[in-house]
Amino acid sequence: MKFPLKFLFLFFSLQLISQSHNDYHKAEEYIILNKLDSANFYISKLENSADKSFLLRLTNTNKISYSDYYQFISNLAKRENVDYEKIAEFVNSQITEPKSKTINIDFFNIKWLLITNLRDDEFLSKASIEQNKLEKYVSKFNVDDKNFLWAQTKLNTHPIVMYLIEKKLQKGKELASRSLQIAKDLDDIELQIIFLYYGSDFLVYEKKLNEYIEVCEKSLELEKKLPQRSSFYYPTITNLINAYIFKGGYDKEVNTLINQLYKSYYRTYSYALYAQLISTLEDNSLLKSKVLEKFKVGNVLELVEKFKDLGKNLNSNDFLDLINRSSFALAKHKYYLEALEYKHQALNLTKKIYSEELSESLANYKTFKAEEIVKAKEKEIILEKEETRLYFIITLLCLFLLVVSFVVLRKIRKQSIEIAQKNKIVKKSLEEKELIIKEMHHRVKNNFQLITSLLDLGTDEIKDAKIIEILDRGKSRIKSMSLINQKLYGNESGLIQFDEFINLLVKELRFLYKYDDNLDLKVAVNEIYFDVDTAIPLALILNELITNTFKYAFKNEAGNILMISLKKNINNNFELIVKDNGQGLDKDFNIDRLKSSGLKLVQRLVKQLQGELELMNISGLQFKILFKDTHTRKQTV
Repeated sequence: MKFPLKFLFLFFSLQLISQSHNDYHKAEEYIILNKLDSANFYISKLENSADKSFLLRLTNTNKISYSDYYQFISNLAKRENVDYEKIAEFVNSQITEPKSKTINIDFFNIKWLLITNLRDDEFLSKASIEQNKLEKYVSKFNVDDKNFLWAQTKLNTHPIVMYLIEKKLQKGKELASRSLQIAKDLDDIELQIIFLYYGSDFLVYEKKLNEYIEVCEKSLELEKKLPQRSSFYYPTITNLINAYIFKGGYDKEVNTLINQLYKSYYRTYSYALYAQLISTLEDNSLLKSKVLEKFKVGNVLELVEKFKDLGKNLNSNDFLDLINRSSFALAKHKYYLEALEYKHQALNLTKKIYSEELSESLANYKTFKAEEIVKAKEKEIILEKEETRLYFIITLLCLFLLVVSFVVLRKIRKQSIEIAQKNKIVKKSLEEKELIIKEMHHRVKNNFQLITSLLDLGTDEIKDAKIIEILDRGKSRIKSMSLINQKLYGNESGLIQFDEFINLLVKELRFLYKYDDNLDLKVAVNEIYFDVDTAIPLALILNELITNTFKYAFKNEAGNILMISLKKNINNNFELIVKDNGQGLDKDFNIDRLKSSGLKLVQRLVKQLQGELELMNISGLQFKILFKDTHTRKQTV
């Protein structure tokens, strides 16, 4: 009498456990649909306090953490027949992007898991959209973030799979190999397992069975080092079972691994593997008898019929796999008519699954990528327009300030001299005028500093690298004009000694672009003086040419040479040469088609000086400018 009581007790215990699982899953489903009243009803029926507490947190948005969300999505990923489109809607509506200063690992993993499962369920375009969102999230952070390289590397899984689908095998294999090496450098075991898993797919296409088995075995060895198994543990076991069966001679290992799957939440996936194993065994095989006994059936036909019933909740692809492998098992054991029937079922399923869905998803994926490229190009065009407009405004502002300041300075200086010549009594007034000149100089100097500070303040608030570069160029131009003002104030003649100015300008720019120690500067300039009308455009030309040299010609290596010469020709014209030993210009370069606003500005300023500009590739790049000073220009008008 004791045995029946124990049996009844066990039976009812199993029933209660099964009901508890159903209630838990129902609660999960209603949480995804945001039907919290229904979710709370099923939560209240749960006996396990830990499960109840966890699900209650999910219904209270004030208490839930990113870690809770990640655990919730991870649990859903282990279930069969999960609607990942619904999960994607839940994630995008309920889980907001964190505002932390560093990458939030739980948020990243939630999105990454969503991408992986959408892709596995053939929602390729949706997976690619989520991939794009996650890439933008990661790109917001600095490369110094300790998790930046890890996140960038893990993001490679989606393009690797897409390369595999599109049959771009070499690109996919190279990306998987690079990512695996980074995972090793980071000493991240789970990341290594991920890229061993995705990289092994390319070995299948290359028909390298032994290497494929080694990779799977290595991955399972790495799993032993983790505190808990990764989500790739059972899929790797499945891959290894397939490889063992295909190679043959591993019956014992195969049986052990399939039993592991059978005892896990991957149980339903084990049925197809049992069917595959049976298709390789002989009638008198002891292992075949053990499998039949395990499932309490008398023959292979009854076994595959049972598998078909047990696997009815599998998704369409996995169910197709089960039917296909079952047909081989039936044929192996001489159930030919039944095997043929299963083959017909497999063909019908194949037509249903692979109609237009996959090709449409791939088309959507490529369309999505094309749209992204177009958007990027449009953004680039907008930035170029903004750059041109910003340069124009800055140049106008600076020229206006210079003209006004120098006109006032010259007028005051002239009046002071006339007053001194006419009457020594006005000496005091002259001294006052000199103070005004000094004050005006300081005000001009302060105006330049104010503009530079405003641009610095703008740089702090702007994240776009292109606009920051524009502002830096603006600051550089202002600095060159500030030097002109400084040299003008220090010379009573109102002329600027240009050899001193060139040395000062190069000193400022080489410090700005960090060429203090690795630049051989050769300046060949005689004692030449220019008035402000020639000095300002010439200073801006030099600023642009030297800046371009530092930015594009040199690569911060030793051996950088910059030569600047300025001399007067016999016909009273001047010749300016700026030459570097960099890589020079492309052979098909055409200055009339250039987009650089810096070189466009140089062309305009050369015309202002009634000059000519010539570019030559001579062991580097040489700019040669012939121009006239103010006196010569007035004579030609």
